[in-house]
Amino acid sequence: MFYKDLIIIADNDWNTFWYQTQQFACGFASHGSRVFYLNRTLQRLPKIRDIKERFFNKSSRLINKNMIKKNVYVITPLLLPPFKILRPINRILIRRVLSSFNITSPLLITYIPTYNAIDIINIVKPSKVVYVNVHHYNSAKVIKDVIKAEKELIKKCNVLFADSYYNKNRLSKLSNNRKIYLSPPGVHYKLFHSSFRGDESIRCKTLYYFGGIGPHIDLSLYNNLGEIFEVIFIGIVDPKIRYEISSKIKIIPPVENLKLPKNLWDSDILTIFYKNTPYIQGVIPAKFFECLATNKPVLVSGLEEVKPYLDVVYDVEGSVKKVLNIIKKLPETEINTLITKKNKIAIEADWSKRFEAFIKNIN
Repeated sequence: MFYKDLIIIADNDWNTFWYQTQQFACGFASHGSRVFYLNRTLQRLPKIRDIKERFFNKSSRLINKNMIKKNVYVITPLLLPPFKILRPINRILIRRVLSSFNITSPLLITYIPTYNAIDIINIVKPSKVVYVNVHHYNSAKVIKDVIKAEKELIKKCNVLFADSYYNKNRLSKLSNNRKIYLSPPGVHYKLFHSSFRGDESIRCKTLYYFGGIGPHIDLSLYNNLGEIFEVIFIGIVDPKIRYEISSKIKIIPPVENLKLPKNLWDSDILTIFYKNTPYIQGVIPAKFFECLATNKPVLVSGLEEVKPYLDVVYDVEGSVKKVLNIIKKLPETEINTLITKKNKIAIEADWSKRFEAFIKNIN
């Protein structure tokens, strides 16, 4: 069953890295739904830099210029922080934002659990409400009212999803053991598979990382490896760590999802080295299945959620020594059976199958 109108309350802007929110919006639009995509709203107190970017220098927020599919309407709601005390003002702002659209009995999918999301639900009166938990909010830098609102939001939802096993268990506890469906990240399989050369495990010269470059990555490990290998980052650098990155690491600006595989052609090894923190415990990176689809060797660190895949990826546990030992053995370990298994996982994670499962569970 597809709905005439659909609202997605996203946790990221449309013109950022390609996530589940944009992918599913396009999926629904392809089936004829009018999709109203609400760009990310506040979940914490804004800093001066945030205000400047949102109101005065919008181009600085532009990471990728993603194509907007027919039937998708991207809306940027300018709302105050989601404090409970500010709800009356935010309700007025929400009505102003949505008043120009004749939205009737929509399916509403929210990726954020704020009082603003609850008030959007109360105002538009959707026929069905879906919540997708994509963050471990108890360890995230959000205002306390987000934690409170999440418990209220859950009671309003008809269907509950989580993007990782950790978040699934978390949401199960918050909802008094209701049924929680998994909705993990996906991949445009054919697109990313096109970056596979076949000689990666033999050459082993370049280590790539793509995505957000911020305090969450194990920068010490990358800097040390930069002394030995050619290390290349593709993404936008958080100003907090800009001057901590070794001068030997090459940084390439982010590119849109459709062009990214071409940029990965020269990579020999793909890496996802994160710091193991309470927040990261609930994270399975959106890029994980994209890395698998390339069939290139994938090295990870600090990620509890990828443990079920350690038969096809390598956990370096934050150690340069382990990285060197693993890379030395890649010609022996990256055999056809491992690559075939990696490939099978990536095919099963194709966005078409992720979307099909999502629709099935909603209905």
